Order: sequence, then structure tokens, then C-alpha cells
Amino acid sequence: MTGKLQNRLNDLNGREWLYWTDTIYITTYPPDATHPLRKQHGAMKPPEVMAEIVRFFTKKGELVLDPFAGVGGTLLGAALAGRPSLGFELDPRWVAIYRAIQRDFVIENGVICRREGAVTGGEPLTGEMREGDCLCLLKELPTKSVPAVITDPPYGINHGATGFSKETNFNMLSPLLEKDLGQAPDLASFLGRLQEIGQEILRVLMPGRYLVMLVGDRYQQGEYVPLGFLVAQAMREIGFKFKGVKIWSNKATRRHLKPYAVKSVFVPNITHQNILILRKE
Repeated sequence: MTGKLQNRLNDLNGREWLYWTDTIYITTYPPDATHPLRKQHGAMKPPEVMAEIVRFFTKKGELVLDPFAGVGGTLLGAALAGRPSLGFELDPRWVAIYRAIQRDFVIENGVICRREGAVTGGEPLTGEMREGDCLCLLKELPTKSVPAVITDPPYGINHGATGFSKETNFNMLSPLLEKDLGQAPDLASFLGRLQEIGQEILRVLMPGRYLVMLVGDRYQQGEYVPLGFLVAQAMREIGFKFKGVKIWSNKATRRHLKPYAVKSVFVPNITHQNILILRKE
């Protein structure tokens, strides 16, 4: 007699699991209550999206690590999903914003809201944020101790963006911090630094578990740079297995299309992000 399949990865049922295997991932999450604070960073993701990712790659109670935590989107998502979390962040500006959110916000009825507006008092945001170089902080963690690493690394790669004076998309770069990954002078340097950090992630990750990375592509000097797949290849070279990608776009916060080279040449409006799924095998 064949028994019921045991779910070794998460707490989802079969229907929920199947839905999440779709490589096209469209969401409509509007800015949440913490957005006015978090938008100072620029490259932040909806906590609800991060919660969905967390729910797929962990069981309730399992630790989620984000080595590039920024203003704490992954940590907030983990809190919504009922998972403990740990984040590393180099820039003290973003650490301060996350800690302000911890102080002033709670979770009530599955939604992050201001503490003073919570009818029941709410649940605290317990994710831990540590300030410092993630490479050094990763070295402090025991080998094979982390069930899931979910992160959105800085990927400025000297983008030289212009025409975005009213936007904060690139505020996550920290020009005064030499070890900021986003300050890599070129693509090769960026990928090399990422591999060095990736080797430590591979060490601390439990066997059979996942590294999930959100990476946007770039358009530079007249050419499309498939940064997501270049990052995936770099992670493959150090030992990860590349298991797949989800193409994600959040309609509610998507930037309006810009008329790049209209009636001249094709220039894409990049409105998606790659969710790279890598496994330690």
C-alpha cells in the first residue's frame, strides 16, 4: 500500500505546491504600512512576496537567513510566515530603518500595521538584524546550520543610471562603504565577490536546502545584460545546483513604461525580476 507523500520542505498542500511551480509569477501587492520608511532604500520588495517565498522553502519555525538584508523585507516576510529570521546588513542607515520598523510596527490579523493602531496589541517583529560585512558574519555561523537563505543582493555593477532623479531605485548603493557588493566596478568583480560570499552560504546551508536570490537584469551600453542567469551560473561554478527561475513582476508598484529610443531602436523596459532557485546537493 502506498502511503501519503510526506512533505519534507514546507507546510503547503499539493495544490499550493503546484501553483508555486509556475515560472511566471505576477503579484498585485500595493505598498504596505512600512513602505514610507523602507522606500528610502529603493530596492525593497513587498513583505507579502517575501512571505510567499519563505512559506515555500521552509516549514513553520525554521530559520530564514538574509545576508543582504537591506531594510528587512525578507525578515518582515518571515515574520508574516511565522518563521524566525536573521539578517546581515552593511549599511547602518538601513539597519536603523529596520529597527525603527520593529519598534513602531506589529503584525495583526496577518498584516503589518502601526503598533498604536493594533486593536489586540499585535505580534512583535522578532527578526534579528546584525550590522556588518556579511562575509565576516557568515563565518560566525556553524556549518550546515541554516534551513534557507533568501536574499536580494545589491547589483549596481556600475550601472551609471541616468534619468531617474525622482526615484530611489538605486539608493541601496553605499558609496562610502568599500565592501558594498553594489560598488563592484564591473561585472566580473561583482560576480567574483558574490562567489566568495556564496561559498560561505553553501557552507552554512543545510544539505538539500535552498538559496533563493532575487536579481534584476540590466541594460547597459546598448546591450541587455542577463544578470540573473549570470549570477545563477556563478553560483553553479561554486557548487550550487540551479533548479529553476520564476519571472516575477508586481503590477501594483511597477514603474511606468519609459519611451526609450522610440521609433529608433528597441530598448526594453525591464519590469520583471528573476527569482533564482539554487539548491545545495
